[in-house]
Amino acid sequence: MDYNNGRRVGKGHASHIASAYYPNMDLMRYVLAIAVVIAHIGYLTGYDLSFPLSSFEAVGGFFAISGFLMYPNYIRHGDPLKYTRQRARRILPPYLFIVLASAIGFGLISDLGLSGYFRSEGLWAYLGANISFLNWLHPDLPGVFQGGAYVNPAVNGSLWTMKVEWCLYFSVPLFIWIAGRLRRISPPWIALGVIILSIVYRQILTSLYDETGSEIYNILRRQIFGQLAFFYAGMLVYFIKDFFIRYSVPLLLAGAALKAIIPLTSYTAAIILEPIAVTSIVMALSLFPKDIRALRHRNNISYEIYLFHFPLIQLGIYLGLPSAGMAPMILYSFAATVILSLAVHSVYERWLTSNKR
Repeated sequence: MDYNNGRRVGKGHASHIASAYYPNMDLMRYVLAIAVVIAHIGYLTGYDLSFPLSSFEAVGGFFAISGFLMYPNYIRHGDPLKYTRQRARRILPPYLFIVLASAIGFGLISDLGLSGYFRSEGLWAYLGANISFLNWLHPDLPGVFQGGAYVNPAVNGSLWTMKVEWCLYFSVPLFIWIAGRLRRISPPWIALGVIILSIVYRQILTSLYDETGSEIYNILRRQIFGQLAFFYAGMLVYFIKDFFIRYSVPLLLAGAALKAIIPLTSYTAAIILEPIAVTSIVMALSLFPKDIRALRHRNNISYEIYLFHFPLIQLGIYLGLPSAGMAPMILYSFAATVILSLAVHSVYERWLTSNKR
């Protein structure tokens, strides 16, 4: 038996359990990607830019959407290998492209020169760490983005989430296995338990960071266990999606109200309220029953925008664009990111279509 909308359904329904398409989810992905791009432009250039969602909240929103989609996605495939292969076909090509393109292309601007750059151990360390999704081990390239003009020498500060994303994907088969063992506890209640444990974990790590000042606790609280709350909040919405669709406007307003009061609360309260507020906003907008017809397609480039923007912003700093003013830097960052995203996605979509079975 599988689970759909909080009710057990037969195996015969699994084939269409994930067939629904939500055009507003495409719009929401773009909003989240824009939030991350704006946050990183501000961070890397020093410009005072603001957006209704922070980069951390936007990442949490992406994870909430993934949680909503991955449970029925796994049920539809019914096989860990097929599920993993389907995820890899979507995730890996753009990811590997930006890692390899950065490693090769930025040799042209390295302070070491081409010969010294390609002989440097740092290049191969970067490739090994980033291809294996361990970019935190070696986030920078030799002689690239060094010096006082750069707040951070990292080539792509967005890639840290990818290992988290994969771990969240792989948690779904484990969740379903546990749900099958705990037959007396329905999956929505198990998801709620995971959310609570994730919040407790993040609170403990935050307390340890405040007490010790050790950066390792600050890093760990953002990793997989700290992000489970967003992912499983999205999954919880899937179980009650009819309710969310029916009451999308009140739920959106409730989420916005919660988000507005978070800055006025204690850090403990903020850790509890943040996944609730962000997931309510993101999923209420994603499931809103009326949509923009122009978005009724599946060629969404928000993932590419998320992956590609950071190194392009760094390149803009290398070119001296911040000195020309905020507007040229912002225009360049978005234009370059969108153009590259469209080009790569177009090639990728053709490859994917030609290899569909």
